[in-house]
Amino acid sequence: MPRPRLRRPDQPFAIQLLLAGVEFLASLRLAVIVIVSLIIVLATATFIETTFGAPAARFAVYRSWWFALLGTLLGVNVFCAAAVRFPWKRYQTGFVITHAGILVLLTGSLLTARHGIDAQLSVYEGTMNHLAFEDNLHFEIQRLPPSNAEGERVGKVVRIPFRAGPFNWRDFSTSWTHLLWAPPGKLPMLPWSLAHRDHGVVYRAGEITLEVLDYYADSRRIKGGYLGGYVSVPTGNTWIRPWQPLELNIQLGRFPGGESAAIGSRMSLPDGTRVILCAALDEFEKDAFLLSYPEGEVSEVGQVVLVHNRTRYVVPIPETENSEQRYTLGESGFEIIALSRDPRLQSVQIRLRNSEGQEDDLILFADLPEFNRPARKLRVAGAYWVDFSSVFRDRRLAFQLRPETTDGADHPRIEICQGPEEKLYYRAWRAPQFLGTGVVPLNGRVVSVDTGRGYAARIVVNTFLPFDPSRPDQEVVVPMPFRKGARMTEPRVKIRLTAGSNTQEMWLAVLPRGASAPLNFDEACRLVHGGEQIELTAKYDAVDVGFWVKLLEFQRRLDPGTNQPSHYASLVDLYVPERILKATGKELAGPVEIDPETGETLRLVHSKVLITLNHPINVIDPLTGRSYRLYQESFSGPFRPGDPIYERVVGGRNAPDELYVSTLSVNYDPGRGFKYMGSLLIVGGIIVMYLMRAYMFRPRKKEIEPESSAGKAPETLGEHSDRVALFSS
Repeated sequence: MPRPRLRRPDQPFAIQLLLAGVEFLASLRLAVIVIVSLIIVLATATFIETTFGAPAARFAVYRSWWFALLGTLLGVNVFCAAAVRFPWKRYQTGFVITHAGILVLLTGSLLTARHGIDAQLSVYEGTMNHLAFEDNLHFEIQRLPPSNAEGERVGKVVRIPFRAGPFNWRDFSTSWTHLLWAPPGKLPMLPWSLAHRDHGVVYRAGEITLEVLDYYADSRRIKGGYLGGYVSVPTGNTWIRPWQPLELNIQLGRFPGGESAAIGSRMSLPDGTRVILCAALDEFEKDAFLLSYPEGEVSEVGQVVLVHNRTRYVVPIPETENSEQRYTLGESGFEIIALSRDPRLQSVQIRLRNSEGQEDDLILFADLPEFNRPARKLRVAGAYWVDFSSVFRDRRLAFQLRPETTDGADHPRIEICQGPEEKLYYRAWRAPQFLGTGVVPLNGRVVSVDTGRGYAARIVVNTFLPFDPSRPDQEVVVPMPFRKGARMTEPRVKIRLTAGSNTQEMWLAVLPRGASAPLNFDEACRLVHGGEQIELTAKYDAVDVGFWVKLLEFQRRLDPGTNQPSHYASLVDLYVPERILKATGKELAGPVEIDPETGETLRLVHSKVLITLNHPINVIDPLTGRSYRLYQESFSGPFRPGDPIYERVVGGRNAPDELYVSTLSVNYDPGRGFKYMGSLLIVGGIIVMYLMRAYMFRPRKKEIEPESSAGKAPETLGEHSDRVALFSS
């Protein structure tokens, strides 16, 4: 199709400049640039959604200002391309229909992005709910008289939108060396730095100022030590090495006899490798961790290696479970006066005596080193090594084992130890081979640890809070590593609230979904200013769907022989407030329920509606006319008598022995009709262009008949330059 030219030499320069801009906006060149850019962006968004999940793709791409700019530029290009060809010819019918369809489709997408709702409505069995919660957050500043601070909550409320994203803000890299790539646990500058986040001053009115300093997308309060990072090993039969979150902690415990102990934790990787965190509270324990490696061949009975004053002592293990044979540790002056071995736990207990007659016990576990007990009185520690590959081959020995103490013992084991100087060390073992020791860096660098399988496990530590035995009960807030598909449970915002001369800075916890008032000390920031109390809270955005959902029964079926649900669904009743039915002129019929929170009268409008995974239902809000689509999304439970949640929800009423909470996905898409219509117009326009062969049409030139059929010479082009001479045969 020829490109129309709007400019003429006789036009003023300003008009020519304006028309040149219109020609560029309507040009095929701009269309190609925008479409290619959108293809690249959508491919990137698909990769982001696959890697980080749909919320990350919405945050980084679909709801960013530059993606909206690309969509707007495409719409302007399509509109101008059609407008400059007005009035349209018959052969341009398909072209016009297609471009109109694109504009309608873009309009629907804009409506969805601006006004669409994608929220979750959770309801316990036997209860009802009408509020669906989105993942978006907002602040509320409430000004309360001091006398009503703990009583009736009245006063002026200011709502402040807060856009934070699905990541901890500390994960965003600001280094130009991380423009397109970043180490594990970090996000490259592109495209993440282009996404909008509400940081800095987000509200200022009079003498009240609210600043956002930092944000944790998910967090938790812990006691003791904590290690957070990422680890990577090949998955399945492929060499793909995705990074997965690594979370380990150390808590205060007690050894038999009441002696305090630092009890570590462990996690298993997809390839079976176990990663264990433990603590060395003294220098001799750290030396033992690094030096108590096995020597020579390790049998199924095992080998004990003790360390004192950085000197190693290999202790032979007898075949019998209890031995009265005494053994001297070289020239150290220590003597083993008793040694017992438990083949079920694969552990040994050793009683030591020094030259001064002091005695102390060691307890060493072959596959549970985080529970090892050193002889602190004598400053002796060690390790117990067993070749479990030999043990599992011997049916007699394998039958004696307790599965919970040797689960996965034939897989590689990586132990990470906190030293007394608050550094991290590691050692690796895969029976019957010791694989080495080293230091785990704390600056975010990757360390590779041999697994004995021909590849290394890669570990990076992003968060490390050392275990402090002098303050074991101190609670600390730590950020959780990002997990794809995980729902935010405890987001926190670091804020600074200023009211006049009073300022408070704190980590503010977001109120749980459904909570109307703060319950914990960190869920509200309070200041007194000018005779009134200023209260700041952070909440999830809530949507009142206009109808109440009562969960009658949650249905769940399991796959045979497993604990995995094969089917789950919610049987619900739908209620509408009586005042809304009266306001809309609807007939008042059906049973009545009373909302326990507001005391409002609710009337049943739909009874025993089944919502399943693959069969959503459509419900219309009678007040706004919105059509909500409800899906069965997930569930929690079962909760049983004695669980705090069970007791809080039941509250003394008759309830089943098991209680479930069902989560329904609530979707409202105001642009759905536009998108369907736009798609149909695009398809219809393409069909019309094909049937009419639009680009094969050419305007017919008018034939000029000669004055006579013979005896006259044709007119020449020189006489009439706007005529075409036709020769007859």
